[in-house]
Amino acid sequence: MTLPAVDGNAELRLYAHPIGWILERYKAVQQGVHLLSYYSHGFKRYLFALLVMSILLGILETFQIVLLYPIMNATIDFQGPQIAMFEPFYDAARDLIHLPDIVLFSLLFILLVSMTFVLSLIYRYTSIYVTKNVITTTKRKIFDRLISNDYHFFVINKRGDIIYNVVTAPAEVRHFLNTSTSMLSEGIIVITIIITMLFISSTAVIILLTGGIVFILLVRYIGNKVAFRLGRLQMKSMRAENEVISGYLSGLRQIRSVSGDEYWRKKYDIALDEYWNRFIGLSFFRIIPSAILQFLFLVSIAVLVIALYYLYQERFLFIIPIMGAFVFSALKVIPRLAGLSNEYMEMMDQWPNLDTIHNFLNDTRYHTVRNGTRVFSSLKADIIFEKVTFSYYTDQRLLDDICLTIRYNKVTALVGHSGSGKSTIVSLLLRYYDVKGGKISIDGNDIREYDKTTFLKKIGYVSQDTFIFNTTIRENIVFGGDYSEEDMIAAAKKANIHAFVAGLPKGYDSIVGDQGIKLSGGEKQRVAIARALVRRPEFLVLDEATSNLDNESEAIVQESINRISENITTFIIAHRLSTIRKADTIYVMSKGRIVESGNHEQLMAKEGKYYELYETEG
Repeated sequence: MTLPAVDGNAELRLYAHPIGWILERYKAVQQGVHLLSYYSHGFKRYLFALLVMSILLGILETFQIVLLYPIMNATIDFQGPQIAMFEPFYDAARDLIHLPDIVLFSLLFILLVSMTFVLSLIYRYTSIYVTKNVITTTKRKIFDRLISNDYHFFVINKRGDIIYNVVTAPAEVRHFLNTSTSMLSEGIIVITIIITMLFISSTAVIILLTGGIVFILLVRYIGNKVAFRLGRLQMKSMRAENEVISGYLSGLRQIRSVSGDEYWRKKYDIALDEYWNRFIGLSFFRIIPSAILQFLFLVSIAVLVIALYYLYQERFLFIIPIMGAFVFSALKVIPRLAGLSNEYMEMMDQWPNLDTIHNFLNDTRYHTVRNGTRVFSSLKADIIFEKVTFSYYTDQRLLDDICLTIRYNKVTALVGHSGSGKSTIVSLLLRYYDVKGGKISIDGNDIREYDKTTFLKKIGYVSQDTFIFNTTIRENIVFGGDYSEEDMIAAAKKANIHAFVAGLPKGYDSIVGDQGIKLSGGEKQRVAIARALVRRPEFLVLDEATSNLDNESEAIVQESINRISENITTFIIAHRLSTIRKADTIYVMSKGRIVESGNHEQLMAKEGKYYELYETEG
């Protein structure tokens, strides 16, 4: 389903052509129904119940008006003109209950008002129930879609936009459901009341409908030109706010170290001003239609009474009950029309977010990484890159004819300048992307034939950008897995972090703070290593795991790496060549190609690229 674009100029053009305008209104209603159906999938029976209750509410509201006429006639003790359509109902009520008219119809009026009250409560509760279930279901769908996206999605989209799409935008679905169900109920009530009023005074209804149509056109124009624009600005501004706050929190240490708070304050001010500088003017125009409607209604009632008095001076008493019923009807219709106008403005305000969510849930661009069906049970042989090529874009080649072998139960290292393609090889190995040419073979099978979940469970991965979240050391190590205390402690000991944790007041239940702010760089890295080891991996990937550490921390972490890599297949991306001197095989990369391979002594003897890198490191 494609959501409709909103074009205020198109609206004006259509108003000049009645048939086109009617078709456009039908199309808009149809799109609104499709939208409601899309977001309420699985809850259609509740929507049907809401529709039935809306019709019943409309009937009950209508019969309140029907009962008001005989009450007013009886109150002034004057028999005005009869309304033929409703006389059989009045006579049936008199035959059933023998009471004076004023008592009989007043009691029936109280009964209908009570029934309306109870039914409206049931309607509201059902609406809230549907809204709760739809919003939670939609949020789960959005998060499921998020985590199913390829890694490339997170590379090309801003973090602030992602947070907005997942956290903020779905809230508008709740508002949309509240608004649409309310409009459904109020719209049906308005229609039933107007039909009833036709039998009371067709002239009055024509006057009301004429004003209503003008009012609806005004609301449509302002809604499309103002409310939709305001909603789009708000979405853009909130995304920018999320991006600024996320960036500030992520780089807090560096920002504070250079007194950069003022720069980020200015960025935040710009994000705020994008929306709020125009908020007053645009919001003011949103309230104009309902204000005009109420003003014109009250003035019109007074003018109508004066006109009828002079036109029907001798028979003025005859039309008082009809006037009373009409005014009571109008008092039920006009506020609802005003409410519908406000709700339409709100829907236009919410529309950009609904469009964003819909596009996000139906975007297929980020589901290209192939997931096989073969279960990966264990690593039994070498991992082989066979003439692998890769690029993000058609006019780019990051990896060119890569051939390398990660030997089983040996240590394989990859070195090279920044931008040579080392991290891209890790990304392919971790299934962030699929190769564009060639293949990666594991145990004789293409890596794309394996189920990603079973494959990745056998890999322990430690990167230079350690992920530590604001919880206990225990949770940071087990990461939601089902591991025993003994497994966790054994992994921590291998990672050389157990002694440090045991010395903390709360041990493994110590909170590490946001992004592990209470831990040093070396401590965070060793927690990450323990996290990789607790899973008992058969293949360990270390992506420049010591590059951001000081010499002392590096030595401690390196000791852990040397110990754990003795009996496991290990692939190391090295920044400091001194850390991989004992590797069984070292590959040297330059500009997306493997230019050398061998052990440390062999490569130094060649005095080639590796020799240059090693000598430069000094």
